[in-house]
Amino acid sequence: MSKILVIGGGLMGSAAAWKLAQRGADVTLVEQQDENYLYGSSYGSARIARSLGPKKDVFSYLFNQTLKEVRQLIDFLNTNDYGDRHAMEDIYSTSPVSYLFHRDQWPVVDRLRFKRQKRDFRIGSSRSSFRKFGMTIPKDTLLVREQREYSGTMQPMELIRKLHLGITQKGSQIKYQSRVDRLVKNDDGRFAGTITHLANGKSKALKFDQVVVASGAYAVDVLQDFAPYLHRVLTPKKVVLSFYRIKQSRYDRMTPAEKKAMLDAQPYFSQIGKEYFSMIEKPADNDDASPLFKAGGHQLRRNIRDLSRVWTEKPRKKDRKWTKKQFRKHFDMLEIYLKKKDIETVETYNCVYTETRNHVPLVTHLFNKHGALDRDIVLIGGMSGIGAKGCLAYGTIGADLLLGKEGKAKKMYRKTVKALGNPSIRLHTRRIKRGRLF
Repeated sequence: MSKILVIGGGLMGSAAAWKLAQRGADVTLVEQQDENYLYGSSYGSARIARSLGPKKDVFSYLFNQTLKEVRQLIDFLNTNDYGDRHAMEDIYSTSPVSYLFHRDQWPVVDRLRFKRQKRDFRIGSSRSSFRKFGMTIPKDTLLVREQREYSGTMQPMELIRKLHLGITQKGSQIKYQSRVDRLVKNDDGRFAGTITHLANGKSKALKFDQVVVASGAYAVDVLQDFAPYLHRVLTPKKVVLSFYRIKQSRYDRMTPAEKKAMLDAQPYFSQIGKEYFSMIEKPADNDDASPLFKAGGHQLRRNIRDLSRVWTEKPRKKDRKWTKKQFRKHFDMLEIYLKKKDIETVETYNCVYTETRNHVPLVTHLFNKHGALDRDIVLIGGMSGIGAKGCLAYGTIGADLLLGKEGKAKKMYRKTVKALGNPSIRLHTRRIKRGRLF
């Protein structure tokens, strides 16, 4: 049996490790944090979970396949874990998802209107949006509200916990507070490198037959000897996240109708400009207190100078002000008018994503430094902040590629594998030199 190393214990790495372990592989998952995450792209209590998309949309397919895979995980845990009972509701909170489009984006909205999906969402113009949704939107915009089971928000940390539980119950192991450095492939066909335990600083050599790299922004460093071109494919970016509460004195003055409208309008995702988004990060303990909101700009991305410091450095004041302004504007649409002093900023920090040039994630085999495609290694990366909702589908594809079982018959699966596959690597690393025909 091949020994498989999975680098990165976030959503993507945990999903790939679970699918490999489920199929009987000997898996070692390495994560540089402890069981309780303190930072990282998978850190936090909420991500937007949404299925809406045009017909045969790859990202809608990834979300729907992830729901199926999560159900299988829940069933497995309930059969084998005698301590807790597990449920989909532990991970997913169903609520309406609101999207704001500019009217020039009508062709995009029109593609959403096909038979299978038409009952899952409604569209409102500036004239009808308040009657339909209780929101007053600008004249040149459209509001789309999706409502289906398990669309709303998901808890990434809870899903990671369940995945790790499933991995260990399948007999595989997880090494926390450990880091893999300088991964290479030896002449004997096995991958080698060093693994360092961060708590005591001790290092030892490692050898594995196959590898999955899902370490986010750290993938470039891990693979700098095996795939030195990777820095031209994956670019780490930071995005500011702000967490707000409505101050108690203002929240007490809100009517029950206003509170209901506020909850119905979360999560919210504008498709205009810097793509402001917001969601409820943590519900209130009781009806008399404000929930905790998370807000940011999906396209408000900044370059990173020092990856080791980015998690602790203070976000730019300009970005924090923009996010708070958009938060107030969203409430203005609900005709709930907040002053600056009515909003309590609980926390702000940088979240780190990796992106590709075409903003399409990668689940692919890699070319080594000599330009040969190596089928014993798979990279899962470039999620650009949209990976959480489809994490188990990405992990399934990664496991299929590594085990050589990607030849499934379903057309959407093949389309998805092709969209996420190695042609993206070739496209962004091979450049035609002047004077050469090929």
